Amino acid sequence: MREPSDLPSEPRRQRRVGDRGRKILIGAVALGFVLLLSARFFAGFYVDYLWHLSVQRGDVFWGVLGSKAFLFALFAAVFIAVAVVNLIIADRLAPMTFSANMHPVVERFHELFGRRLRLVRFAVAAVFGLLFALPASGQWQEWLLFRNSQSFGIKDPQFGKDIGFYVFRLPFITFSISWFYAALVFITLLVLFTHILNGGIVLQPPRPKLRRATKAHLAVMLALLALVKAADYWFSRYELTTERRGFVQGATYSVVHAQLPATVLLVLVALLVAGLFLSTIKTDSWRLPLVASGLWVVVALLAGVVYPAAIQALVVNPNQKDREAVYIERNIDATKQAFGLTKVTEQATTFGNLTAAEVTADPTPLQNVRLLNPTRLVDRFRIDQGQRAGLTIRDLDIDRYEVDGSQQQVLMAARELDLANVANKSWQGLHLISTHGCGLIEASASQVEASGRPNYRTVPLERPELYFSEGVPGYAAVNTSVTEDLCPGTTTSTPYSGSGGVPLNSAFRRFVYALNYLDYNLIGSSAITNSSRLLSVRNVRDRVQAVAPYLAFDGDPYPVAVGGRVEWVIDGYTTSNRYPYSQNANLDQLTPTTGLDFPFNYIRNSVKAVVDAYDGSVAMYVVNPDDPVIQAWQHAFSGVFSPMSAMPQELADHLRYPEDLFRVQTDHYSKYRLPSSAFFERNGAWSVAQGPSTEPHLVDTTGLGADGTTTGQTAADGRTAAFSAESGSARFVPYYSMFRAPGQREPSFQLLRPFVPFSTNDNRTELQAFMVASSDPENYGQLTAYVVGGRIDGPSTVAATMESDPKISQEITLLDQKGSNVYFGDLQLVPLQYGLLYVRPLYVESDALKQLNYRYILVSYQGKAAFGSTLKEALAKLFPGFSTDLGEVVGATPTPTPVDPSKPVTPPTQTPEEMLKEADALFAQADAALPDFAKYAELTAQARALVKQALTQLGG
Repeated sequence: MREPSDLPSEPRRQRRVGDRGRKILIGAVALGFVLLLSARFFAGFYVDYLWHLSVQRGDVFWGVLGSKAFLFALFAAVFIAVAVVNLIIADRLAPMTFSANMHPVVERFHELFGRRLRLVRFAVAAVFGLLFALPASGQWQEWLLFRNSQSFGIKDPQFGKDIGFYVFRLPFITFSISWFYAALVFITLLVLFTHILNGGIVLQPPRPKLRRATKAHLAVMLALLALVKAADYWFSRYELTTERRGFVQGATYSVVHAQLPATVLLVLVALLVAGLFLSTIKTDSWRLPLVASGLWVVVALLAGVVYPAAIQALVVNPNQKDREAVYIERNIDATKQAFGLTKVTEQATTFGNLTAAEVTADPTPLQNVRLLNPTRLVDRFRIDQGQRAGLTIRDLDIDRYEVDGSQQQVLMAARELDLANVANKSWQGLHLISTHGCGLIEASASQVEASGRPNYRTVPLERPELYFSEGVPGYAAVNTSVTEDLCPGTTTSTPYSGSGGVPLNSAFRRFVYALNYLDYNLIGSSAITNSSRLLSVRNVRDRVQAVAPYLAFDGDPYPVAVGGRVEWVIDGYTTSNRYPYSQNANLDQLTPTTGLDFPFNYIRNSVKAVVDAYDGSVAMYVVNPDDPVIQAWQHAFSGVFSPMSAMPQELADHLRYPEDLFRVQTDHYSKYRLPSSAFFERNGAWSVAQGPSTEPHLVDTTGLGADGTTTGQTAADGRTAAFSAESGSARFVPYYSMFRAPGQREPSFQLLRPFVPFSTNDNRTELQAFMVASSDPENYGQLTAYVVGGRIDGPSTVAATMESDPKISQEITLLDQKGSNVYFGDLQLVPLQYGLLYVRPLYVESDALKQLNYRYILVSYQGKAAFGSTLKEALAKLFPGFSTDLGEVVGATPTPTPVDPSKPVTPPTQTPEEMLKEADALFAQADAALPDFAKYAELTAQARALVKQALTQLGG
């Protein structure tokens, strides 16, 4: 037998070395991964800092970060201090020797940690203190509002406190109490576990054995919990002012007469329980506090839940009108205050009969009829004016500009960067070459060309480059050695001269950005020099949200041509869900892209944010300085906001009243215009008018409007079933227009939405009223409701009348067949001197070409309808003798004489350019002729013959 020393040992050594190597490798990989994550975190932090400096908003970066750090440190310190003090007390109260009945697990724990046990406890307290402080740092907005709270100058009717207490102070107070209660629960458990480890509590059957000192300590902790819960009950009384239990939102009868007394009772019970726990220090008997705690649970269930529900069912519901009258009045007043409806002007108006002479004598409103619909014509603009791959038109916006000496409404489109369709998809192509959109295109909303296409005009700009726009993602590097794409019509490349973005003037910055984006090209590319700048956060809505994260921003930014540059305007809202007695907004009425997709019962459009499309600079203008919420944010971030007087007048002339705010206000005003005496029965209530379908012969059963919104209200605003609501059918979509309201001498840019009498099944469709919101600088934001006297058909009835007219129906049937589709534009109200007209454009889209063209205008008056290629033609049918030219068709080309495609069709004096222009007009007429395929073929043949001859003359 061999001695152990004779056995080979090398393989064992090799295994040990191999195991050690694998451990080192695994450790190195893990360490590298941690370092990479932490490095990227710090890179992101530094990139965020540089971005805020680039928009001159370092105060926002440090203000938000400082608030978060302060709250984190404060709440962590509170937790750690309370925990450490109690752990020290637990150690001081520990017995000198361990009991013979010490649990084996406890013994093993002491053997493992020994003298380090106290340090372990304190480390655990510190770790959990940091973890508990993390949610507190997320309350930085509530903290800043708490610190900078303002007065509304209005007191709530239940407790007599200023509304500012509810909006600014109560949210942070309730969070702090809830947080401290949760922290105390955890600390109590930690103290309990410490007493077990120290031997103050011995776990033995049939029940644990507690030392007197230990019981006293735990009694103090439980008493403190009861006191904090009493404070929670006390402040929860104020939150009942937005309770949703009765007929309306707010503290109604059952809340005031049952819930509030029950809450006060629970405060007293909690104080009693706290006193009983403290009494055990002297009596050493826990029977009374434990029995009281059990009764506390019973009282909370009976008094806090069962009793208010019983009062609501047995006392309120049988006599709801009388019982809740005072609270309904509170709800009406608060809702009108919270949604800015206290200054709505109601004006009675009547519409009589119109004659051809009267219509002829008043052409101004007819000249402002919108022939072009911004929602339907996006594709048409994109096809006609996209110009090249990498540019697109994402949205059309209605605005007004001075054209030919008069103010006209126009459709404004921005040619934005479309990275999904750029020709060069390399890294340089996506980030260095295709860096910007190109300019603005406008078209008169009230005019079309003879072909049915919009009458386009290029907006003259000194800086047409759109480096920042509505839908552009990612980052771009400018001032590199690579030439950027030129805008169409530009012949020479001009280096970027703006101050936007962050200078990449050091290798360190390039490394940081490469790490942040995980993009090596930012380091490896020789095209990036010390003069280069990196543009990020190029979506204008994201940009303003980063500057003011405490505001809600509208989902529809719109471009404005100002001083030879493009400025994007985004509406900013201040909101709250804490306004006492105010009814929540109906979110179903909002657009799919809204920035208001959260519950709120207070709103103001207090800010107009402006982003320069060339350099990305951000300006915030306060348009409602009386709003206490924006006043609070101005105190918190004094340098962010500018007064309206600082806004250039050229920009102020293009401000629009926001559509989403108008949707919310019109929905609320239709119900809350009533006095409290009529509110319960709904007598005199209105509904937003039913929205006509945008496609012929279709019944909308989805509950979706033309813009994808619904009107089901119960879930959105928290009303109970007793508060009847309209059906979920589509509602009228507000539209901007140059509108001359009854009694006004000149048209102005306004937003309009009509009302019908309230009904739950949509059987009331007559026009009851219509509201307009002014966008003119002189009276911006003025809301006026025109109450219509007599019986006038509402929008849904008029739309049905138009479609059911035999001649119109026959024409729609011919057009809406295989090969083409028919779509309607906005149904518009046009008040004239003595009457009201309804006007609606009709469009035809070819299935083959997918291009929408204006085709007809439909008009309706007193149950009669007519149509024509122009408004003049349609009105002449409805009012025989009408002959005024309204100028809707511009650039009309005479109809070409039919020709034989095999023979020359052009006089010798006609140039190739003229031939191609005429051919283009023929192609457009051919598109409009569908589905008359014979006519389509004839016009197409003529156009091709013209093209062929033009090419022959050009030598092609």
